Amino acid sequence: MTTTATPTLTPCTNCGGPSSDYCARCGERQPGHHDLSVAHFAHDVVHEFVHLDSKLFRTLRDIVIKPGFLTEEYFAGRKSRYIAPLRLFLTLFALQFLAFTFYQPAALYTVASMKKFDKAGALTKLIDRRAAKLHLTREETEQRIDERWHKNYSLLQLMNIAGVAVVLKVLHRKRYFAEHLVFAAHFLAFSYIVALVVDWPIYAIMGFQPGLLQRAVSAVTIGILLVYLFIAQRRFYSGGGGTTAIKTVALWGGRWAVGVLLMGGSLFTAMLMVR
Repeated sequence: MTTTATPTLTPCTNCGGPSSDYCARCGERQPGHHDLSVAHFAHDVVHEFVHLDSKLFRTLRDIVIKPGFLTEEYFAGRKSRYIAPLRLFLTLFALQFLAFTFYQPAALYTVASMKKFDKAGALTKLIDRRAAKLHLTREETEQRIDERWHKNYSLLQLMNIAGVAVVLKVLHRKRYFAEHLVFAAHFLAFSYIVALVVDWPIYAIMGFQPGLLQRAVSAVTIGILLVYLFIAQRRFYSGGGGTTAIKTVALWGGRWAVGVLLMGGSLFTAMLMVR
């Protein structure tokens, strides 16, 4: 009678559970002398890059061409295939924020850009009063406000997700709030992709100025996002076409209001905080 040797179990280096080559409890691969070889190190490096690249490609592909699909996958338990919703949201926010801040022709998140929409001159008057109080020039004051505004606005981004999720909760009351948070994170991440792919190249070439071009770009962007929201809600929340269309418009209005509050609030707070 042939007997099969039972592998010797040793405590896992990660969790302390019984393990041989891999831990039965946490799945951690146990170290060995071969881990110190250059070939093994090179294999690990290549594996990490390929794994990250495939996960990134799969996430970006599915969030663009399958509205609502990533949220479905997340709550179906298939999470490891994709970049986590919050990480995806924060990464894409950071990319579009940098793109629309530090390249001047396309700069949006600056006091100078906001003043272009201030036909009454109220913002300019507030800045001038602040500059006089601080004994600074207008340019120096605007620079300090920009720096503080960028910090404030970046720190408030989680409230962006929460605000959109609250609107979703009003529209889809029977669903859990966590579902709305993930849906909001995915939708906002997609909106940043649209801003980077559609809006930024145009403004980078033509410059960001109020007028016909800006209104046309905004109309195209809003149209894309409305269609995306409609399809995403039909997929994840279900519901009839007419009802979903109404909820899509309401959700867009709520998202716009949240965005205005965060941008305006962070700018106004920056003006008060600047020293």
